[in-house]
Amino acid sequence: MSEHKQKTHQDLMPKDACPSLLMKHILTHSMADVVYDDREEPGDGYYWCAKTCTTVGPDDELVAPKACRSSRSCSDGLRR
Repeated sequence: MSEHKQKTHQDLMPKDACPSLLMKHILTHSMADVVYDDREEPGDGYYWCAKTCTTVGPDDELVAPKACRSSRSCSDGLRR
């Protein structure tokens, strides 16, 4: 019998996410928590930028895992 690996919030996090992307889940839970529904983004939907401390980044665009990527003009690059 093969075991199906359950996806975690870290699995849903884009590999090229900006390190300034913050989410409530990082502070209150663990990115290793298993996701039991069919969501496509990590966390519970509360995202903000560490640079602005708001839900809007320095480029006046909304903050979200799919939006805050290394290609965005305000990105700090990749976290190593």
